[in-house]
Amino acid sequence: MKTLCARVRSTTRALTQKSSQTPTAAFCVIGDEILSGTTQDTNTRTLASQCFSLGIHLQKIEIVPDSRASIGASLVQLSHAHTVVFTSGGIGPTHDDITYEAVARAFGDKLAYHSETLQRMRRIMGDTARARPDPNGTSAERACARMALFPQSARVTFVDDKLWVPVVQVQNVHVLPGIPRLFARMTHAYLPELAAELGARAFVRAEVETRVSESVLAPVLERVQSEYASRGVKLGSYPQWPSPHTLVSAVGQSPKDVHECRDKLALLLSDLS
Repeated sequence: MKTLCARVRSTTRALTQKSSQTPTAAFCVIGDEILSGTTQDTNTRTLASQCFSLGIHLQKIEIVPDSRASIGASLVQLSHAHTVVFTSGGIGPTHDDITYEAVARAFGDKLAYHSETLQRMRRIMGDTARARPDPNGTSAERACARMALFPQSARVTFVDDKLWVPVVQVQNVHVLPGIPRLFARMTHAYLPELAAELGARAFVRAEVETRVSESVLAPVLERVQSEYASRGVKLGSYPQWPSPHTLVSAVGQSPKDVHECRDKLALLLSDLS
């Protein structure tokens, strides 16, 4: 884990200067299978939950097809607008796994085999694998080796000794796999160090449940929101259909302000019940 800490620290120092008080993030989900409905995207919820708990403000999510132009255009735009960008998908061995190539093109880079990744692949796959990575081997071995073909300028971080796939970072774009269990495992290991280096502070959520309808709630929420907006507290209301209840949440980074806001809401809502 010391290697992880050192590498994340070296890659994020410049990003802290770009971020405001709360670092922002965007998520680029890559894959025709997501857009066609063949595969359900669960990585968005995983990332959103982790970002929230760590204090990284996930502001935008884009889903793009397996297209170099689409991936590149999305990443360039998101990279300029946010502190960090995460991607999922498109880093396997098949013809439509083009994320590394698209990232390289988008940021004016070239691709090169990453020797440490190739070595880890061979070690972890073992001798019994039907196709081990070899850039000069059979077609199957070359396809396997494509998974270690990264942008030359990339910073490569291995987050788990039992995994050969790393987080590949180019500028402020962090490339991750699309397989949900692997994505979750890697982000759980990687994001806390990144958040710490970005100076992130965890968000706090406090909730009130009420049977008052949203139409009746609206004027109260507007009034309380205007009072607490300057303190960084944001209100939201969420009908629990088909239940008659509505869940009202207060979110911010100051536990004192969030809970004070929640208590005020609870008092006002009790008068409406």
